[in-house]
Amino acid sequence: MLLITGSYRILGDRPDGDTVHFTPRDPGFWCEVPGQHRVKRDEHGGASIRLDGIDAAETHYKGVGPDFVHQPLNLGAHAARDELLNWLGFTDVTQDTEEKVTASAPETVPGYILTTGADVYGRCVALIGRGDPPKVGNPPKPAKSGARIDVALDMLHQTVNHHLLSLGLVYPTFYSSLFKELRADMTATAQQARAAKAPNSVWLYDVTTTGAKIEGLASLTDELVIVPKLFRRLADYVRLFGPPLACLPAYLAGGADEFHVPGQRDSITGLHHVVEVTNGTFRMTRPIEDLVFVEK
Repeated sequence: MLLITGSYRILGDRPDGDTVHFTPRDPGFWCEVPGQHRVKRDEHGGASIRLDGIDAAETHYKGVGPDFVHQPLNLGAHAARDELLNWLGFTDVTQDTEEKVTASAPETVPGYILTTGADVYGRCVALIGRGDPPKVGNPPKPAKSGARIDVALDMLHQTVNHHLLSLGLVYPTFYSSLFKELRADMTATAQQARAAKAPNSVWLYDVTTTGAKIEGLASLTDELVIVPKLFRRLADYVRLFGPPLACLPAYLAGGADEFHVPGQRDSITGLHHVVEVTNGTFRMTRPIEDLVFVEK
């Protein structure tokens, strides 16, 4: 993975549990991020970082719009965001009614990212850490920006990605660019958190695989805790077509999400293959950690 050092800044942003703003010490290193998509930078050389391997409950999702919607804020969404900011070192954060940060102490905190690329929206997808970067070499010394690092499990365990997953505050959500060894460790971590059902954990309320009925948009925004990727598809579907779910499989097929599942060599296209609709009730037939999505 490519290492870039810099600092996190949240003033003027609306951070959630899996996205934060980062400015490299040398923005020129954005040009070295691999992959087909380029990192979208602001006028100060900073960019939005999408935390690799996890997915937090949505606090502001627009989708088909026109308004933003969210998942139940007091059932995990805010807990993940608050823990992310606290872990990074933001001790005092003030937000307005639209959850935009109007003040933070400190204004910036030092850290680093480990990345294999950017997504289709120009966000850098990364493991993120605080303070000094990992030590490499013999004798070990802090690595410098631009270094390509073979991320070991002990390095993964020093990231907030792993921290949030271990507390059960986020869901595992994997893409094929994340190394297999790291995915395996994060899967085990998520499964332990699911079994523990710690306070504020999404696993206390999750109905993704047990199933639930949607009476309207409020079912998704105020009541049901489900995998965020499925929430986004369902929120758009309900806003376009209403709560009857008879056409949901066809809608999910049109989304063309491509992924792999254990025991099958070829990829599968369409979440309708792993979402079951029966008598107005939906559920995923596989746990989310079984799916490894192919980057678009």
